[in-house]
Amino acid sequence: MNAGAFWFSMGVLLILAITLVIVGYLLIQGMMTVPWIRTTRRMSRKMLEMIDFRPGDRLLDLGSGDGSIVLEAVALGGEGIGIERLGLLVWVARVRARMQGIQTKALFVCGDILKDPIPQASFVACYLFSEVNKELEPRLQASLPEGTRIVSRDFIFPTLRKIESQRFGGSTLHVYEI
Repeated sequence: MNAGAFWFSMGVLLILAITLVIVGYLLIQGMMTVPWIRTTRRMSRKMLEMIDFRPGDRLLDLGSGDGSIVLEAVALGGEGIGIERLGLLVWVARVRARMQGIQTKALFVCGDILKDPIPQASFVACYLFSEVNKELEPRLQASLPEGTRIVSRDFIFPTLRKIESQRFGGSTLHVYEI
């Protein structure tokens, strides 16, 4: 094997090793609580449409992952805050916002949605297990004003007033009001 082929092979192995470390990190973290599943642009748009998100509104995305829903909210003329417990995903979301030149309208923080203060927002989006929603519900009611709308993908809030549910793209989207 010549030197060029050797270094090429080493580069490929390094890329594979880095990919395995990242995938392993996400899998292990996901097994401990809620796993990250990317929300498509089409799904993000539908979620924002269902809560009647408008320019000037502020979205709070709980468990924001790579920032897809917050970035879509900013694209619609609003602003957003994403709270995510996985630092790697917070970094990815920040990079995505910076690449789009919207980092002043899209804030991403690494935090615990069940312990840290809930920021003020016009609307809330989430894709969390029902058990997490149940634990989160009283915190949302205590922190956000009456009339705040919440859109949840696939999982329910047990006692919040449900406005509507709609099947979309293989998921069920639920809209609630505090």
